[in-house]
Amino acid sequence: MIDLTIHPEALERNIEVARKNHIILPTFEQMKHPDKVPEKVKEALKNVGLWDVNPLNLFRITWHNEPVMDGGQYGPVNFIELPSSLTGVKARIICLIGGHRPVRRHLQQGRLALHRQLLPGRRLQQQAPCL
Repeated sequence: MIDLTIHPEALERNIEVARKNHIILPTFEQMKHPDKVPEKVKEALKNVGLWDVNPLNLFRITWHNEPVMDGGQYGPVNFIELPSSLTGVKARIICLIGGHRPVRRHLQQGRLALHRQLLPGRRLQQQAPCL
């Protein structure tokens, strides 16, 4: 079970760090409904690439990203439906496409940096990228 306990001291410390670094954090409501993202943030995102290490990309951690490399906004949920002729079943099979979220690249970069710190001089075996 996931522990969803809110730790007030840690929360306050993280808020202070974000303020000090001028990082605006999206709310869960904004991540769920991108139409609630402030217009000034949407405007600023037009100058931020999907894979840029930029705190504004936190607003792109949603299923509603426009699948473009630069300046993307929001749109319908990115998905594909697998046809019955491919799956052999009558049920509709929907696949969500998560490759247009910046977090994937940042996690991969973080993993490589951690590997370099913990195991200097050893080659990291490449894995297939997760979508």
